Amino acid sequence: MCCYGVDGESDSIMSSASENSTEPWFCDACKCGVSPSCELCPNQDGIFKETDAGRWVHIVCALYVPGVAFGDIDKLRPVTLTEMNYSKYGAKECSFCEDPRFARTGVCISCDAGMCRAYFHVTCAQKEGLLSEAAAEEDIADPFFAYCKQHADRLDRKWKRKNYLALQSYCKMSLQEREKQLSPEAQARINARLQQYRAKAELARSTRPQAWVPREKLPRPLTSSASAIRKLMRKAELMGISTDIFPVDNSDTSSSVDGRRKHKQPALTADFVNYYFERNMRMIQIQENMAEQKNIKDKLENEQEKLHVEYNKLCESLEELQNLNGKLRSEGQGIWALLGRITGQKLNIPAILRAPKERKPSKKEGGTQKTSTLPAVLYSCGICKKNHDQHLLLLCDTCKLHYHLGCLDPPLTRMPRKTKNSYWQCSECDQAGSSDMEADMAMETLPDGTKRSRRQIKEPVKFVPQDMPPEPKKIPIRNTRTRGRKRSFIPEEEKHEERVPRERRQRQSVLQKKPKAEDLRTECATCKGTGDNENLVRCDECRLCYHFGCLDPPLKKSPKQTGYGWICQECDSSSSKS
Repeated sequence: MCCYGVDGESDSIMSSASENSTEPWFCDACKCGVSPSCELCPNQDGIFKETDAGRWVHIVCALYVPGVAFGDIDKLRPVTLTEMNYSKYGAKECSFCEDPRFARTGVCISCDAGMCRAYFHVTCAQKEGLLSEAAAEEDIADPFFAYCKQHADRLDRKWKRKNYLALQSYCKMSLQEREKQLSPEAQARINARLQQYRAKAELARSTRPQAWVPREKLPRPLTSSASAIRKLMRKAELMGISTDIFPVDNSDTSSSVDGRRKHKQPALTADFVNYYFERNMRMIQIQENMAEQKNIKDKLENEQEKLHVEYNKLCESLEELQNLNGKLRSEGQGIWALLGRITGQKLNIPAILRAPKERKPSKKEGGTQKTSTLPAVLYSCGICKKNHDQHLLLLCDTCKLHYHLGCLDPPLTRMPRKTKNSYWQCSECDQAGSSDMEADMAMETLPDGTKRSRRQIKEPVKFVPQDMPPEPKKIPIRNTRTRGRKRSFIPEEEKHEERVPRERRQRQSVLQKKPKAEDLRTECATCKGTGDNENLVRCDECRLCYHFGCLDPPLKKSPKQTGYGWICQECDSSSSKS
C-alpha cells in the first residue's frame, strides 16, 4: 500500500495490517463517493488521487508526467497541476489510442530513448508494458522511465503486458467472488464504515483551504479534456447526431509555419456563456408558458364538456317542444276545418296554424348557397363554325375572328407567342395585309437591277420544236363508272371548272373584301431619309416606315416575322395609355 501513499504508522487502517484483520479500507475516490475522470489521460479505470482544485488524476499519471507535484511526498497528496505547463494539454497525439477523438486529450509523454519522437499517454503505455522504474538502490531524482515499442526490451515488455492483463482479470474475478461470499452483516458493516468516511471527507473538503490559482487564466482547448468529449458525445447521441461525419483534426496545433507557438484562445468565451445562460432562461420561460397554456386548455375542455351536456339537454327539450307544437298545430287545423264545414265557407288558415317553411342551412352551417351564374360567351371557329374546345380557340388580332389550332393551315400544336411589339394574325390576314413583309423577306436583287421573289420557283422550260404544235394535255374523266373499259381522256381546254370547297370560297370572299394597301416605303419617319424594302419596315397601325437603325433599340434586320404583325413604339405607347 506504500505505492498509494499509505504506511503502517499513519492513522489509516489497512486490510493488510495483519492476516486476521477484517477492518475495511477505502481509496480516496470511494471515500468521496465519486466516479472520477483523469485530467491527464482518457482512460477511466485505475487508481485515482484528488488534486488541490478538486479534480482527479491517476496516481501513475501523476508519477510519470513531468511537472506534476505533490503537497506531501510521503502520502502522495494533494496533487498539484498548476506547476505544469498548460501548453502540453493536447499538444501531442497518442500513438496507442484506438479512438482518434481521444488521441489528443490529456497530456502525452515522450519516449526517454534519446531523440525518439514517439508520444503516448501514461496509462496507454502501462497497458502495453512500456513503463519502467529504477531500482531502490539507485539514487536518481526521477526514477520513472517510459520507452516506446522500438526501444523497450521485447521480453520485458511482453512480461509486463501479461502481468497487467492478468492483474486486471484477477481483480474483476476476485471482486465478483467477494461480493458473493460477503454476508449481509459484513456488507452492512462495510457500508456503515463507508458512510462515516464519506462524512469525514465532506467535512475535510469544506474546511480545506482554497487552492492557489494563477492571476491570469491559462487557456486550454476544450478538446483536450476527455470528460468534456464524453459529455459532448453523449449529447450528440441523445440528439441523434452522428459524430462519424465530422473529421478529426490531427494537425499539430502547438507549432506554426514560422516555428513560433500559436496563441490558444479560451474554449468558453463570454459570448458563448451568455448565450448559453440566455438559452436556458428562454427554455425555462417557454416551459412555464407551456404549463400555463396546458392549464388553460384543461379548463376550456372541462367547460366545453359542460356546454356539450347542456346543449344536448336543450336539443332534447327543443325536440319535445317541436313534437308538441306539431300535435297542437294538427289539432288546430282540424278544428279550423270543422268550423269551415259548419259555416259552409272556405276559411283562410291563420299564419299560426300553417306549417313552417323549412329553413335551408347557410353556408357557414354547411349548406350550399345559390351562386349567380354568368352567361357563358361561346366563340365559334371562323373555319369550322363550331364552338367546341373553347380553350383551343385563337384570336386573330387583325380580323378579330377565332380559329381552332387544328383548323389553321398549317395546323398549330400550341398557342403562338405574342411579344411586346408584335401580334398574331391568321394566314388570310397575313396574305392580305403583309404582302410587303413577304416582299421584304423574300425579295432579292438581280444583276440587271430587277427584283424577284425567292419563293416564286418556276418550273423548267420544256423544249418544244417550232414545227410541231404542242399537244393538248389530257386528263382522265373520273365520273365514269363503267367496268372493264379504259378511261377516256379529254383535252385540258374542255376541262370543267372544279368545285371550290366552301371554306376556300369563304376565304376568297374575305380576301376580295380587303383592298390591298399601297406600299408607302419611300422615306423614314424618324430621319426623313429615303429607303426601300431592304432597309425599311412599316408599322401595321400608323402605316409609317422606319429604318432598321432608327428603331429603339436599333436592329440589323426587319423585326417582322411571317405570321405576325408589327407596330412601332409610338403606337404601342399610345395603345397602352388608352
